[in-house]
Amino acid sequence: MLTRSVFPPWRVDGARSRRDPFIIISDILLLATSGVKKTELMCKVGLSSEQAQKYLPLLSKSELLQESREKKGIVYRTTKKGKSFLHIFEEVANMLG
Repeated sequence: MLTRSVFPPWRVDGARSRRDPFIIISDILLLATSGVKKTELMCKVGLSSEQAQKYLPLLSKSELLQESREKKGIVYRTTKKGKSFLHIFEEVANMLG
């Protein structure tokens, strides 16, 4: 199982590049495996509020991420389907690298 993003944020020529959506999704799902609040997720993954508003509903609707209301607020957790996505993503990354 992936424990960190498999692709660095740098291109081969050393220039900084935008992160691929699949990298962002994998980073979100990795962090949320043990449950995480939105603010912590945004800080640790490096998401703007606009990106969070885009990705979190998408991942919830796709059943890769689950929202649950707890005493400390809304917590996001990676679902079984999300963990399966991470496993497949890791296999593809290993094929490429």
